Amino acid sequence: MQDSLKLKQVDEINLGEVLITLWAHKLLILFTTALGVILSVYFILNTDKEFTSKATFKSDLGSKNSILPKDLGKLIDLSGGSNNFGVSTLPTDQVTGRIFIETLDKKLNFQADPYFNTYNPKSVDPVWKSFIKQIIGLQKTPVDAQEAMWQSIVANYVTNVELNETPDRSTEIIVTHDNAIRAAEIANVIMNEIINFNKQKKKKDQEQQLNYLSEKLANALNDLEITQFNLKKFTLENSALPLEDFAKKSFLLDGLREKLIETSELHDAVARLLLMLKNKSTSYENYLNLRDQFPIVDQVEFRRVLGQNEIISFWSWPEVTTVAAVLDTLTERISRLKSQINASQIDAERSSEALEIYSKLEREATISKASHTVLIEHVKAQSMLAGYVPDNTEVYEYASASINPSAPNRSLLLTIGAVLGLLLGGILSIILASHRKVYYSKNSLIAAVTAHYTSSASTLMPLRGKSLQDIDTILTKKPRSVLRELAVEVHKSNTNQVVVTSSRGKLTGNDVARALASYMQSKTTKVAIINFSSKMNNLDIDAENLSIGSFTVIESAGNVFNLRPSSTFESMELLSQKDFSKKIQSLHSNIDLLFLCADNTDAISLLSALHEQKPFHITLAKTKQTKSTTLAQMRSRLPIQGLLYD
Repeated sequence: MQDSLKLKQVDEINLGEVLITLWAHKLLILFTTALGVILSVYFILNTDKEFTSKATFKSDLGSKNSILPKDLGKLIDLSGGSNNFGVSTLPTDQVTGRIFIETLDKKLNFQADPYFNTYNPKSVDPVWKSFIKQIIGLQKTPVDAQEAMWQSIVANYVTNVELNETPDRSTEIIVTHDNAIRAAEIANVIMNEIINFNKQKKKKDQEQQLNYLSEKLANALNDLEITQFNLKKFTLENSALPLEDFAKKSFLLDGLREKLIETSELHDAVARLLLMLKNKSTSYENYLNLRDQFPIVDQVEFRRVLGQNEIISFWSWPEVTTVAAVLDTLTERISRLKSQINASQIDAERSSEALEIYSKLEREATISKASHTVLIEHVKAQSMLAGYVPDNTEVYEYASASINPSAPNRSLLLTIGAVLGLLLGGILSIILASHRKVYYSKNSLIAAVTAHYTSSASTLMPLRGKSLQDIDTILTKKPRSVLRELAVEVHKSNTNQVVVTSSRGKLTGNDVARALASYMQSKTTKVAIINFSSKMNNLDIDAENLSIGSFTVIESAGNVFNLRPSSTFESMELLSQKDFSKKIQSLHSNIDLLFLCADNTDAISLLSALHEQKPFHITLAKTKQTKSTTLAQMRSRLPIQGLLYD
């Protein structure tokens, strides 16, 4: 379970390991980056250059888009705001329209410009394309050459002509072309065409406005003449003073109605009085009741009609015949007044109708006269303004031929080439690193081996390739702490056999075994070394050399002995012998500590042969060189208890 957790930790992405891996392949990354820059330079040198020219102006039509009053718009402009509320004044639709482009063609001749007119009527499909069309039976549709040419011109024009609006509402015309002078010419012609178009449009609008006002003025004059004629005709047929006539007849009608009311009151009072006389109710109390019911009884007119005394304090009852005669007279008078009122009311209604017609005609005449007067003044003002057409268009910059091309963008292309080369180099480095399966950092190497003891082998480099005598002399002068710590680990393991292997390290297993053996030998401890590498140094063997078991001493210093098989077999060939283990075990009768060493693939063979003996295993590994598969094979055959790295 613990080993699986360690493997999971190793498999996680470590940014530091990635950076170390990339740094290990820095030459490859540098090469791909340089290659990307070189390709960018080649693309820059072989790409058609394009030049951009810009013309800037401000049209006076911009103020027409404002929806605020003039004074308020100026106030907002002074405060730094905009009184157009985001309404664009760019004539984009006009400038990019085909009608405008065809108008420009008369001055710029786009048809003869290969940059805009890219249509080739003589173009022929490639052989492979024609072959495919022939197989599938696709017939080529006939194309109108003129229309295809104009569509090509319009498409290229829209792509290479751009209109922008500056913060102060000015218009920028940006034109791109492979000829700098041609780009400037097109920009200036477009700007002049827009300015001239605006002038002509403004003049045309004024003319249309004057024509419209003139037409309205003529209609107003005609209406005025008609209304005046109708008013004159009505006056001749009726009266020149319809209002006075209506007032006179109204007063007469009111007078008759008042007389009718008074006569009706007298009639009612006389009728009541006649009834009292017939009933002989002529007491003073009845008189008082009559007076309370008909207040007109005490009026002079009532007494005068009946021929009574006009003094209010005196009352005498009149004769019945007199009262009856008065009642008949009043009844006849009421009838006559009603007839007069009806006739007067008819005359008043006729007079009111005439007054209404007269008022309508007079009102129409007044309105026509006012409209005619206003239009006359408006036409005068517009006629004066039409004589002076203000031109508020301001040209801020005429397009000039560009000195430096706008495309291709050299800095951008170089940057892109360098970045792509850098990315390609990084990707190739990662792929190469995953294919090599080596350790690029000491931490990853230590984590993969998981040895009990790890240390750098740099302090042992001076002992490489030295003889046993020289090693003993060097260690006597300056002991190495690495050897001391390794010796402690060996003693702690209670083993009498040490295996030292190396996988593509600067030091061989024999170098470390000789150094550690020289350090651990003493007067009471005999140490032997057997090198199983196939590339070991061939030393001359004297027949008188000392033999230990089946091995011959080829070098010695103190109690350290360098052994090799006494037979004609090489050390590596000894591993395949059946009695290999017995021969190794026989050495322990004369040797206290035995060092077995091998390098690279020989080390794997040696570890396989010693799999059941379980010696103390020391491995030398080198970052960027030692493969993870090699260490995995070593660990599967014999655990690594000591790791030396460089």
